[in-house]
Amino acid sequence: MAAIAVEHTSIKQVSLEGLPPSAVKIFKIVRGTGPITSREIVDMCDLAPRTVRHGLKLLVRSSLILKLPHLLDMRSSKFYVE
Repeated sequence: MAAIAVEHTSIKQVSLEGLPPSAVKIFKIVRGTGPITSREIVDMCDLAPRTVRHGLKLLVRSSLILKLPHLLDMRSSKFYVE
């Protein structure tokens, strides 16, 4: 499997090696749009809601994206790249 590196906003290289293609796609969406909910990600791409939730969990666990509460709807969270 080839390593995929993506330019991070602070000029660091982020290694997405070992992540499924769906998680890489989710990372690119989050990085490109700023704070976004999982529902908004599902609406932007052709991934199933469960796939998006799993990808977000992997990305948060590997510290590639951050999760914060959605202050207007406390039932959901927003995700962003620092």
